[in-house]
Amino acid sequence: MNKLKVLFIGGLTNGKIVYDYLVKNKYVNLQLVISYSDNTNKPRFIQFPDGENIIKSDKANDYIEKIKQLSPDLIFVVGWSELLKEELLNIPQKGVIGFHPAKLPRDRGRSVLAWQIEEGYTETALTMFYYNNIPDGGDIIAQETIKIEENDYIGDVLNKIDYATYNIVRAYFPLLRQGIVPRQPQDLNKGNFRRLRTDRDSLIDWNQNAVNIYNKIRAISKPYPGAFTIIENEKVRIWKSEIINRFQFGYNEIPGKVVARLFDNSMIIKCRDNYIRLIEYEKE
Repeated sequence: MNKLKVLFIGGLTNGKIVYDYLVKNKYVNLQLVISYSDNTNKPRFIQFPDGENIIKSDKANDYIEKIKQLSPDLIFVVGWSELLKEELLNIPQKGVIGFHPAKLPRDRGRSVLAWQIEEGYTETALTMFYYNNIPDGGDIIAQETIKIEENDYIGDVLNKIDYATYNIVRAYFPLLRQGIVPRQPQDLNKGNFRRLRTDRDSLIDWNQNAVNIYNKIRAISKPYPGAFTIIENEKVRIWKSEIINRFQFGYNEIPGKVVARLFDNSMIIKCRDNYIRLIEYEKE
């Protein structure tokens, strides 16, 4: 039985799903694994086991010569933020396979799930695609649609991404091995590109509508850094909230004002149209 020579680059929970699938697959010779170093602070990091064929580094591009020597048939890249050099992408005969949490060609780039949730998306997708020299711009192999419910936080959506990752790799790896996988070129003119979020994108503007604020809190809750605000000269990170329907708490209510503190330590804050109840938060 001829085994497919495979190299894996990745980490995080979705990467571990693909890694576990490859390790257990009798048609795979897993030549090398490049995963994040154990001291990384990336959300949803999974520590990979130590081993002779496992390199723990954040820089896969540093190992191009070693990868050339191995001459893999196929490379999987999952849960990896580094842009890979074209020299590396050209090594495997059957290509480099990646995953992206969006309906490509929409929402290429960084921090895409957080942008989607903040903007009120009701669904996204996990896309399996071929890498090329355009970030997230290669031919599409498959997409699995993922619902984003009104009460889903980022952690819930990431769990759905993990589930979809397993579904897609299990369904399409046999086709990859046989060289009969479908591929659909992307029309990048119909897509858009997302920038990496920074801490300034986490600041709450209480002059916005309650729905917008609620979505921002959902979008970057744990395991992400959390939305924040300043309350009585203290910085507060918010992990969970709910919208309170229009109700008059008192006079002279201005956006950002704490209008009530409840027995369970939650607090209600005025925004432009309604109120937000902060259910879970912490002061810095």
